[in-house]
Amino acid sequence: MVTRKIAALVAAATAVVVAACAAWVYSGRTDPSPGRPPQADAGRLSARLPFYPFLHAPSERQWRIATAERRLAITCMAAHGYRYTPAEVPRPSAVTADHPLPFGLESLTRATAGPAPTASEQRESKAFLAALYGPDDRRVSAEGKSIKVSWPAQGCQAEAEKRLLGTERLRWLRTTIAIGEGEQQARRNLARDPAFRAADARWARCMRAAGVATDDPVGLLDSLPRTTVLATSPVARADVRCKGDTEYLRTAYARLAVAQQAWLDAHPATVATWRSLMRRQDRVARDVLG
Repeated sequence: MVTRKIAALVAAATAVVVAACAAWVYSGRTDPSPGRPPQADAGRLSARLPFYPFLHAPSERQWRIATAERRLAITCMAAHGYRYTPAEVPRPSAVTADHPLPFGLESLTRATAGPAPTASEQRESKAFLAALYGPDDRRVSAEGKSIKVSWPAQGCQAEAEKRLLGTERLRWLRTTIAIGEGEQQARRNLARDPAFRAADARWARCMRAAGVATDDPVGLLDSLPRTTVLATSPVARADVRCKGDTEYLRTAYARLAVAQQAWLDAHPATVATWRSLMRRQDRVARDVLG
């Protein structure tokens, strides 16, 4: 769950913040363009980013936390007389690793919005949902500079999270929001980075030569209809080719790593709080799982 679950918190809070903060779509492994040699492995470049361990990296620790949360919620629902069977949490692997696309397309394979959240409870009764999520008017909320997240204050989901976090649930939510917004701020800061601006300009010149007038790779991806077959789209093919020809992704990811590390260095208390609360959840999760 943690990095893959869109509608849950702690072992899910991270994913909520990513979904709320990021305008990026997600991709799995990056494949080379048909008929062309591989570009820089963007998936590997993404995994080296300083924010990756906080928001995107699947890990055994996150798996334990999410699995413990799932078990606690199931047990709580059973005590209320309900059979609750959420999907099992996948063990971390290369297959479960997703990463944002902060620079638009990286290959001609279809970019997706990540795995769809399970919705088995949509068919359940109001009483079932009240037991799981508590009353609609009982919510906790936290907000950062640009987003606000609200979450059930009562119900089995909340009880599971309280077991993992104790009285620190709201602090965890606020911290995760701050980390998510920090990732976005680091990306915005690239607009002032000379090396990145030069890479952007090289890519844009290549695109103009290909007959595509654009200076925004993310906007270009967003402009493509979801039904676009990337492998046959002249625009997508030009985008990926130009990124390869200009070494765009290698430069962009290298400069983004610098910007992300600068943000983390400037917010040591936020980083320390995140790590401390992750360790706490992991300790409780180990006890729950035996």
